[in-house]
Amino acid sequence: MWQTVAMSESPAAPPVDPLSLHAADLADHVQRLSVAEARALFEQLPAGQAAAVLVEVEPERVPQLVAGWEPRRLADLLRQVGPPEAVDVLQQLPPGPRRDALAVMPAEHAAGLRALLRYAEDSAGGIMSNRFIALREDMTVEQAREALRSRNETGRPDEVAYLYVTDATQRLVGVVSLRDLVFSRPERLLGALMDRQVRHVRVETDQEELARQFEHYHYLGLPVVDADGRLVGVVKASDAMEIARREATEDMQLMVGLSGEERALTPWQKSVGRRLPWLGLNLATAFAAAAVVSLFENTIGQWTALAVFLPVIAGQGGNAGLQTLTVVIRDLALGELSPSEGARALAKELMVAVANGLAIGIVVGAMGYWWKGSAALGLVAGAAMLLTQLVAALAGVLIPLGLKRLHVDPALASSIFLTTVTDVGGFFFFLGLAALALRLVAP
Repeated sequence: MWQTVAMSESPAAPPVDPLSLHAADLADHVQRLSVAEARALFEQLPAGQAAAVLVEVEPERVPQLVAGWEPRRLADLLRQVGPPEAVDVLQQLPPGPRRDALAVMPAEHAAGLRALLRYAEDSAGGIMSNRFIALREDMTVEQAREALRSRNETGRPDEVAYLYVTDATQRLVGVVSLRDLVFSRPERLLGALMDRQVRHVRVETDQEELARQFEHYHYLGLPVVDADGRLVGVVKASDAMEIARREATEDMQLMVGLSGEERALTPWQKSVGRRLPWLGLNLATAFAAAAVVSLFENTIGQWTALAVFLPVIAGQGGNAGLQTLTVVIRDLALGELSPSEGARALAKELMVAVANGLAIGIVVGAMGYWWKGSAALGLVAGAAMLLTQLVAALAGVLIPLGLKRLHVDPALASSIFLTTVTDVGGFFFFLGLAALALRLVAP
């Protein structure tokens, strides 16, 4: 007897038969269940659907779901999906369960998965599929057509974006289109028909570079070769789109000090462990800004109106810096800005900072004069705003470029470092100028 599941927290939502749901929708529901409930649901599903759902579940949930499964059961499920999807699941498991599942698989299938597992998860080798069609350059067109007809196992339409041509040692030498294969004379050799200018990537190519190539050139697929130039796999456009989505999510989270792997339904214990270190770092930087303010306690005591403007100066500097930071990190991630072009980017952002700083500084200065009737306060606030905008532009460009030079992800908590610079700089300029004004003109 099939049980039903509710897809909403609302009591009015009708129950839904698991068999009627798409794997992605059912995986979303599994994320909301306790581990025990999710395991009970998997017991109800046919092998094909269970495998499809397991692939769609968030990676951190996979070890919890399969814990206690017999190796044979896991192996049977993984055989229901393609090698790249099976490898994605295996990479989330501890070495023991992974080894046991591979041990009970057919030798040829397990060997293919082990070959993919050798590569780093975030490299082209770790993302590619080993299901592809490779034809020999010494084949005739008719022989190639016959090879395609006989490849029922790997000849699915979604896997025939391109037909790659190799030599006798499996080295990639060209690509041939289906159109040319259909309309060419049967006796013509593929070596004479193929296009030898075929773009490819190496197995160690980073996934960010891979995603950039797909976005820039709009490929349907990219062949992957090993160190000797042998064709070992293909990355499809759909895989590249998923990479781009994950990278965008990761960068967005890293910029605010998250792990890049957290989700709304991640267990709270893990969220605390991932967030607390960065909050601690942020606290330390906040004390640095507080230390700057403490240097001017006497100034604030003599001119209490300064305290009102402190968050205005710091807030505007932080926002301006984040605007610059976002643009620079985005262009670095997409390969549209190289570190060698940093000087041009910095010059442009400084020009923007001067224009914005003058405009905002005039407004802030006018507000200071109108509110307190003090020209000195208005001048100090306006000048500090301009200087803070310049510091924000410098930090927004130099922080990500500096991290890039150090081979560190530019998105890695850049906003925390940026906020420190803008807060410390803004407070120092504002209070320092105020202290100077106190010596020259009484407020």
